[in-house]
Amino acid sequence: MSWRTVRIRALDSLLFRDGRPFAAEPGALTARSLPIPSPNTVAGFLRTLIGERKSVDWDYIARERIYSEPVVRGPLPMLNEEFVLPAPADALVLPGESEQAPPRVLRLAPDADTLREGEGCDIPEYHYGMRPLIAPTSEKLASGYAFWRWADLEPWLLGETPAHLTRIAPPDTESRAHVGIDSITGTADEGMLYTVEYRAYERLEEHDGQLTLNEWSLVARVKTEWDGEIAGVGTLGGERRLAYVEPYPRWLECPHRLKEALRRARYVRMMLATPAVFECGWKPGWIRKVNGDGTPRLIGSPPDLKDITLRLVAAAVPRRQAVSGWSLRTTCFGPRPLNWCAPAGSVYFFEAVEGDPVLLAERCWLEPVSDGKEQNGRPENGDRARDAGFGLALWGVWNPAHGGER
Repeated sequence: MSWRTVRIRALDSLLFRDGRPFAAEPGALTARSLPIPSPNTVAGFLRTLIGERKSVDWDYIARERIYSEPVVRGPLPMLNEEFVLPAPADALVLPGESEQAPPRVLRLAPDADTLREGEGCDIPEYHYGMRPLIAPTSEKLASGYAFWRWADLEPWLLGETPAHLTRIAPPDTESRAHVGIDSITGTADEGMLYTVEYRAYERLEEHDGQLTLNEWSLVARVKTEWDGEIAGVGTLGGERRLAYVEPYPRWLECPHRLKEALRRARYVRMMLATPAVFECGWKPGWIRKVNGDGTPRLIGSPPDLKDITLRLVAAAVPRRQAVSGWSLRTTCFGPRPLNWCAPAGSVYFFEAVEGDPVLLAERCWLEPVSDGKEQNGRPENGDRARDAGFGLALWGVWNPAHGGER
């Protein structure tokens, strides 16, 4: 098997349902769409496309409950020809000092100050060495910075602040009103008026009288034995909307500067490029509690990398993300079980206890850190989240001297 990189381009507005209810009842009459599909959506799309090219026996696949293609990495969003990723959760973007001034970007870092007598903290696992992340200001955050260009994110992972942060909003929404049709009379069903929000992956913008086309796309890698070209049109997301797949020569590789910064670094950061599935909710299952030596702590090694040991110091994790779906298998037809994920952009602060952190860049860059069968105890299918691309990780460094700034 070999790794192949592809780009997915929308031919129509797309629908990737979020986890909110959608039913014929008040408060649930709108189907809302995620800006970027979850990894399992893209993995299923690519597996189906390649399976059709290989002329696989889908009845056999369903009967044996196996994948047509085992491993997918992605999706990584692109705007035009530039990688853009969800904003890091340890960054606070504030409005500029004036309308023309660039936004101010402040950094969250673990608070290194020890608590005085009588003080306490209610963050999870505080007694195991977890430190709080205290915002240095109470100002209202600026809007429109849900995604960062890789040119801005790279210095951020290096511990630097981008000189000028570009405002990148998610793909536009297209709201369309629909009406339910009575199957017997063929007329509108009374009270069945609902709304569906789609995501438009192409947008025309006017600047100084010139029209420019901004296009969002998705890049992914798939490990396959298929030696033909991975290209063609398929149906992606809800309502079987059309998307085109083409071979793509680029992938987001770890830059040399970041590798050198990680070499022999003591303090490292892990940022999720895609949502991660952890058995412990917000905390990776490969991080375990240790009480020996009189110092309770949280330590562990990333999946498939036992040559390094990390101690978890702090975490910036936004609100959990719901990931579900709909199974078309005849043996389990219906809604899939709901998974709660740590969302993309979550940041985890570690101290390297053993090993050289440069291994994180060489062997764990954009590799899944989601829990697998070692953590969830399901050897028959416990790696499915990892195989679908949940929890792809970017690695960087941080400075403990920056913690506790007011």
